[in-house]
Parts: sequence; structure tokens; C-alpha cells
Amino acid sequence: MPITWGVDHDHRIVSATGSGVLTKTDFDGYLDELAAAATLSFGKIFHMDNCRLEMSKEDLVSIGARIRSHEVDQLMGRVAVVAASDELHEQAEKFNAKVLAARPLRVFRDVASAFAWLSDAPIDRAQFVNSRSMAR
Repeated sequence: MPITWGVDHDHRIVSATGSGVLTKTDFDGYLDELAAAATLSFGKIFHMDNCRLEMSKEDLVSIGARIRSHEVDQLMGRVAVVAASDELHEQAEKFNAKVLAARPLRVFRDVASAFAWLSDAPIDRAQFVNSRSMAR
């Protein structure tokens, strides 16, 4: 699979690495696995240095809708994307802009900054409660 991942349950962080060309099918599989492992609320670090995204605007909108549907029922963890090159950084920013999910996502040039941001502050659970009540 082009996306491999592991979980640090003690720190509640999922670490994922993309390789090759990533498509909507790859992200759908990744989201399925995260949901099955009950880790959607964990912080996530996604290493993009060995991959590139190949998705249409419609694919991104579909992924965004799927992520937002999870946000209705549960708190979604922060996402830190590591993309060192300008091209990958731009792809990650475009992905975030098109997905339009409520969970915090930031793009970093290095792993240390990404991990620091993930562990810096807990997610505001009051915001989750408010977003759930507005969605219903």
C-alpha cells in the first residue's frame, strides 16, 4: 500500500508515510484503517517526502466530505504534514484548502517542527462539542 502507518498509543500519535503516487483510493483505504483502529482522534504526522498526490478536485472534495462526516460524531486529531520540497509543500497546502475539514492541519518542512506542534497543545474539546451541536 502506498500509505504505511503505525500508532504510538501512549502519545496518541499516528505516523504515516506516503510512497509513490497517492490517489483517492489510497486515502480512502488509509481513512478506513484509521477508523477501524479507532485512531481518528489521535494526532497524525504524515510524511510526504517520497510521494506525490494525483487527485482531481472532485477527489479532494470527496475526501473532505468523508473527513467532515467523521467530525460530526467524534473529535478529529490534528494533522501535521511533513513536505520538505516546495512542490510537495504546495500540494499539501492545496489538499488542505480543498478538503475544508474542521480539524487543524499544518504543513511543515521538517519532522521536528511537526512533532513539536502535534504535542504542543491539546485540541480544544469545547470546540468539538460546539461543532457537534451545530451539526445536528
